[in-house]
Amino acid sequence: MHIRPGTPDDFDAVLALGDEAVVWMNARGNTEQWGTSPWTGDEKHEQTVYYALLGDGVYVMESEEGDVVGVLMATDQRSDYAPEVDERELYINLLLTSRRRSGQGIGAALMERAKAVAGEQGIDLIRLDCWAGEDGSLVRVYEGYGFERVQEVFTEDWPGMLLALRLSEQ
Repeated sequence: MHIRPGTPDDFDAVLALGDEAVVWMNARGNTEQWGTSPWTGDEKHEQTVYYALLGDGVYVMESEEGDVVGVLMATDQRSDYAPEVDERELYINLLLTSRRRSGQGIGAALMERAKAVAGEQGIDLIRLDCWAGEDGSLVRVYEGYGFERVQEVFTEDWPGMLLALRLSEQ
């Protein structure tokens, strides 16, 4: 598998990963994190993916067969509900991996790419927010990547957690 910059040609593949994730979450009883509707056909998700792929900061992981099995969106654009910081940061806007490839290190490899991108840009701080519902298992996944909890964030739709990682402390 290898990681490369995302392009507009990856639009359908990224939406398919989102669709796959929604089905997987819903099968586990999680209908709150991303709802119950597929990303494909959802205007908000389609626009987000489309415009992200037109810019920088999107990386896709491809399998040996050329299938997109993961995507990372890492930019300088934080979520609206994340407090500002007084330094440059890389913000993980999305990390999504194929559930069919679970346990193959795709997420970890994409997070390593985010660390490399931050380092190349002279950025020490990487932040992200994630769903903190259920038993907090997703928060623990990011903690396993070296992130530390910063604060809880609540939107009208779901409970979240803001996490941060400093490269200088790795």
